[in-house]
Amino acid sequence: MKKIKETKCTCKACGEVWFYGKQEAAKNFGDKMKNAGNSMSNAGSDMMCCSGCLPAAFLPVKPTKDVRDLNKCSNCGSKAVKKEVVVHEVE
Repeated sequence: MKKIKETKCTCKACGEVWFYGKQEAAKNFGDKMKNAGNSMSNAGSDMMCCSGCLPAAFLPVKPTKDVRDLNKCSNCGSKAVKKEVVVHEVE
């Protein structure tokens, strides 16, 4: 039997329950880091031409993704979350 390990999160404010695995947590972290890099790059482009001159309009803007905060309830927005590791056995 194969075992799958997940993190079970329960919101202490509204009772919402959600699960995430190791891969989802890693992807989420990677997306957050990519967003941080893109934001820094965009800020650097903005500062290169702070007077709003025309060439600044042609500098590429790197998009940022909407990344779910796994430590925050998507139902009510509370960060009062109880976490526990749950192991499922799958055939």
